[in-house]
Amino acid sequence: MKWIVKKRFQSVVGLSVADGQLSIAHVARAKSVVATLRSVSAPLSLDLLHPEAELIGREILNHLEAANVRERHCVVALPPSWIMSQHSQVPELSADDTASLLQIEADKGFPCNSDELQLARSSQQSGEHHYVTQLAVRQDQLSRLSAVLKSAGLKPVSFSIGLAALPEAIPVEGEGRILLVVEPKGATLLVTAGGGIAAFRTLESTIESEVGENVINGKALARELRITYEQIPADLRREVNRLALRGDPKMVGQLAEVVRDWARDVDLAVEVGTGSGRPSGEEMAEHLATRLILEGGSQLEFLPPRPSRWALLMARYSSKRLATAGFAAAAAAVVVAVLFGWQEYRRWTLRSTWQEMALQVGELEAIQARIREFRPWYDTSYRSLTIMKRVVECFPDNGSVTAKSVEIHGPAAVTVIGTAKDNPSLLRVLDLLRQAKEVQGLKIEQIRGKTPAQFTFTFRWVGRSGT
Repeated sequence: MKWIVKKRFQSVVGLSVADGQLSIAHVARAKSVVATLRSVSAPLSLDLLHPEAELIGREILNHLEAANVRERHCVVALPPSWIMSQHSQVPELSADDTASLLQIEADKGFPCNSDELQLARSSQQSGEHHYVTQLAVRQDQLSRLSAVLKSAGLKPVSFSIGLAALPEAIPVEGEGRILLVVEPKGATLLVTAGGGIAAFRTLESTIESEVGENVINGKALARELRITYEQIPADLRREVNRLALRGDPKMVGQLAEVVRDWARDVDLAVEVGTGSGRPSGEEMAEHLATRLILEGGSQLEFLPPRPSRWALLMARYSSKRLATAGFAAAAAAVVVAVLFGWQEYRRWTLRSTWQEMALQVGELEAIQARIREFRPWYDTSYRSLTIMKRVVECFPDNGSVTAKSVEIHGPAAVTVIGTAKDNPSLLRVLDLLRQAKEVQGLKIEQIRGKTPAQFTFTFRWVGRSGT
């Protein structure tokens, strides 16, 4: 059961944490006008997933106190790298069947069980088909974030996607666009069409030059942009007619020159944002807080539902529940006398039957135990070795890209964790894996650091047993 409580806030703090940068925006309503009272950005010395949540909470609290922000209700723009997405076409089904289908798609498309994820869904409708994009965040990450906010004395009222809260980020049905926000430490890509989100990705935006400076990796960004665009279904892709580039002015200008010819070939109008000179995190935090005050919530909500104590008490002791419990108790009292005698008789007969077959059951259990003991020695498929062989073949021999661990979950899910001395070598490895016919759904889950870079990617193995 979902408990939805609509509350109108007069004041709220918007927070955005991405790439070690904390953005704070205090927004309040005064005389039917919503205004931003304070807006500030500051670096965070610790990662949000640091095991000492109290230390991170204390650091955030220090920044709030330095900015003279006393409000404790907050809305948080989740780090884009936490968000996973999966796009599915949905046939005409009932609401229950659609929910079941999407849960199956989530179990197939995400690297962990859907019970471990907090999901939000965005629907798109074209003239031909209906689509749904499922956006997921690990519940353990949300729990860690909640612990950090609690340590900072904050009360979260919403977890959402900051990029989707920007003005015109999600246009009306029939219009579509690509929004790419480029920052010095990363890029975030949002594709909207059919009245919803068709794709959401985070990309590596920079590389280190020979003199140690970070410069935009225009070719890699353009390549990922083209791949994402082509992955969108054709009927939705026809609605996408704009490519909006936002973020760091210098990097945006460089990227615009790289993608301009391709955009012209696919009939995309390139819009280069002039920018207000403010970090994009501040704008996201401000718009999230403003939308919460004006509309009372977000369509893409990742905050786990928390019923109030009063609601739990009412649900537990409601008259309907009491009536059901009373009826069940009365029915049990009526039939218990009849069932008791029958139960004793059945126990006596079953005990006799079991004594007669106990010897045969013991022999069968012994045989099954030996089968379970020796079955692994007769497996001739060598599926795990085949997967390892394919992964090793795609890695370079010079040691520029190495794998620390290869995890095989279930029959198809594979996770590879390792290090790369440079991004081009890592990209070559990923290209070789994508070309393998047994590999599907290759996703980069995380890239941290620069030289060397620590990476994590996942894929699905679709090869036949033994191949």
